[in-house]
Order: sequence, then C-alpha cells, then structure tokens
Amino acid sequence: MDLVIGIGNTLRGDDGLASVLVNQRTWDDDCRSLVVQQLTPELSDLLKDVDRVLFADASIDSREVRLERIASAEARGIGHAISPASLLAWTQRLFERVPEAWLLAIPGQSFEIGAPIGPVARGFLSEAGRRLDAWRSRSPLPRVVVGE
Repeated sequence: MDLVIGIGNTLRGDDGLASVLVNQRTWDDDCRSLVVQQLTPELSDLLKDVDRVLFADASIDSREVRLERIASAEARGIGHAISPASLLAWTQRLFERVPEAWLLAIPGQSFEIGAPIGPVARGFLSEAGRRLDAWRSRSPLPRVVVGE
C-alpha cells in the first residue's frame, strides 16, 4: 500500500499548497492520504505498514516542482524540526523498517499568516498533480531531480 502525506498549514499562504493538492485528488484502495500541519514521530506508526510514501510540501527553496527519492537521516528535535528524512529515521529506529520514500516539493513564495495561496504558487499545482499521478501509477516519472 502507498501513503501520500500532504504537509502544510492552510492558514499560512503558500504553505497550504500540499493540503490543496492532496485534498483535490481521488484515492483508491491501494493508496491512503493524510494531510498534516507538521510531521510528528507518531506518524511512524503509519509508515511501518506501507510500501511507499510520498511527502508533499511547499518549498521556499525551489523554483520548480521537484520529485526526488529520499532516505532516512538522523536529526535532532521534534515538532517543527522533524523532516521527512528524520521521520523515516524514527520509523527505522522504532520498527526496523522504512518504506520507499519520495518528496514532492512545490514552490511557494508567500507564507504569511492569514494570506491565501498566491496565484504563482497555485500555478504549480497542475504540474505537482501530474508528478503525483505518475508516482501513484508507477509510470516513468517526468524529470526526476535528485540532490538539487
């Protein structure tokens, strides 16, 4: 089974991009979805039971939609400090296994409290949707960018 996790706060402008992406999709029995404001160690309990996970998140550091494989990586801290890679490390530590993991980064520009998603950032949702659909269908992924 696959799991798609949309990360972001819909009350902080472009930070809500992944929530919109995940909530506008239809899901089948082979793929679960979840929208969260932030990653927490408790999500390891879900990751232990899936074959693949895709984390979708708004990115202030990107100018294009990126889809890349990620691996577990130790990091200090929890709460806002926990990244997809450190969540994978928690899962490995607790359950001695991790799913194949991917990060879908969607460019964002404005993360102000109370702001709506901006038109430039909203324009990236269709490309993000295409990459998500390709990932779900296990089709060859368009222009996978690794280590940018």
